[in-house]
Amino acid sequence: MVAPLEAGPSGFSLPRPPFTVDTLFAMPDDGLRYEVLEGVLTVTPPATPEHNRAADRLGRLIDPLLTGDTEAITASAVRMPGGDGLVPDLMVTTADLEDFPRGVPAELVHTVIEVVSPSNSSDDRVKKAKLYAKAGIPCYWRLEMRPWKEHFGPLPALVVSLLNEQGEWDSTIYEAGKSHKLPMVVDVNRVTMHLEIDPAALVGRRR
Repeated sequence: MVAPLEAGPSGFSLPRPPFTVDTLFAMPDDGLRYEVLEGVLTVTPPATPEHNRAADRLGRLIDPLLTGDTEAITASAVRMPGGDGLVPDLMVTTADLEDFPRGVPAELVHTVIEVVSPSNSSDDRVKKAKLYAKAGIPCYWRLEMRPWKEHFGPLPALVVSLLNEQGEWDSTIYEAGKSHKLPMVVDVNRVTMHLEIDPAALVGRRR
């Protein structure tokens, strides 16, 4: 589980609460990922090469599908309602990034993607899912590398969640071993495109 940050690195004084997305831009560039979840400043250890490879492969597959002002960007802060700052592994956005150097407004984020690691699995599955839904972000992908209570089948698996009219997630699990067409929201009008992929392509050596 991602832990609240209790002490700063040597020679660095932590900002004082209340913590907001703006706090993230006062943190050191030390290879760690800082986020503010429900007002709590948290830190995640550096991602593993396996984690980064999966995120990078997804980004390279998604990018050719995007047109116009839509872009897929990595590890950037989302300015959430209420002041929180979440940092997904990937986001699909129509924001003009030059206009938002200190975090992309949630209303301009259309799909978020998290690669689940043991250190952040609870937050990705529960807390972030709740916060993304509350912000009205319409599509949430979660790449799972290990079994969890809803799935003991082939891995990796992509969990694709679409926000319904009640503000709740309708989720589908797409497991490794066959090709699937995964929906992805790409603009403010909730236009949906599809990425065809076998989740197995996101791990291991190139085939």
